[in-house]
Amino acid sequence: MKFYKNILLLITMGILSSCNAQENEKRIYLAGWEAEFNGDEDCQKFIETQVIDKKTALTVWSSIELVFENNKLVKAYDHEEGQKTERKLNESEIGLEYTAIKPHQIYEFNRVRDSQSYLGGEAPPEFTTPTFTFNAPFQYLGKFSKSDEAFAWLPFDIHLVAPIYLNFDKLYIDYSDPMNPKVIDEKKLSETDNSYDDLQPDSEIVYEKVYIKGQKSNDYNNSVGHTGVPSWIQYPDIPTCPKSQKTMRFLGQITSDVINTKRTSVQPENEWYRRDFEGMNFWGDGDLYMFFEPESKVICFLIQNT
Repeated sequence: MKFYKNILLLITMGILSSCNAQENEKRIYLAGWEAEFNGDEDCQKFIETQVIDKKTALTVWSSIELVFENNKLVKAYDHEEGQKTERKLNESEIGLEYTAIKPHQIYEFNRVRDSQSYLGGEAPPEFTTPTFTFNAPFQYLGKFSKSDEAFAWLPFDIHLVAPIYLNFDKLYIDYSDPMNPKVIDEKKLSETDNSYDDLQPDSEIVYEKVYIKGQKSNDYNNSVGHTGVPSWIQYPDIPTCPKSQKTMRFLGQITSDVINTKRTSVQPENEWYRRDFEGMNFWGDGDLYMFFEPESKVICFLIQNT
């Protein structure tokens, strides 16, 4: 009888131990694959920007699962195309402090017949596009409206404008006056080159207007673009606002050549380059990434390609 009581006690203790372990265990799911969880600034920005729910993590083609016990990182897994493998953690990563962050929702940009949000189109007459005498023509890229659920967090509707044919690293534009945005570092922009000899300061490139609406999704379908969580082509490059020093929030990502050109004054002699002006193109086969900091009203534009 004593033997069975001991067995029962061990089973009970095992169940309680398992329950306690589960109570002390927490998990974070992140979209992407290239990250080091050593607690530095890049690590914190990655977690803050890429956090998703479990369902999304198991749907997107690549994600990371972090396991915490007693609020310390103890284990991690890579999920890639449905396969789960344990991720080897470095000494600097083990023990990372758990931070509770609400998962981001991916919104796919769907083409619709009418919407307050759109890509391309003519810049409204009351909107002032930045212009310069050096070789930096800006293109009007459309509008994200806060009336769309995907952009409800914005303080105002944003008209997107950037010189997408220049080889800039990160371009910061101050939208304190939403209808009269200002480049923050004009000197740096003036020193930026481009890959097109036919591009002039007064070159005009206007795109067809495509109405879009954000629809909740658990995956990156990339039909036009998306918001919520960036899908990095290269290593994550999450910007810090130069005015507030805060991590900037992901505003949206647009894929190359999904919006056709309506008209342009650029007629490249090189046939190879001509296609880059036949649609909204980001360095050939790249994506445009946009981040926004609501407090400072600053947007960051950057491009990544393969």
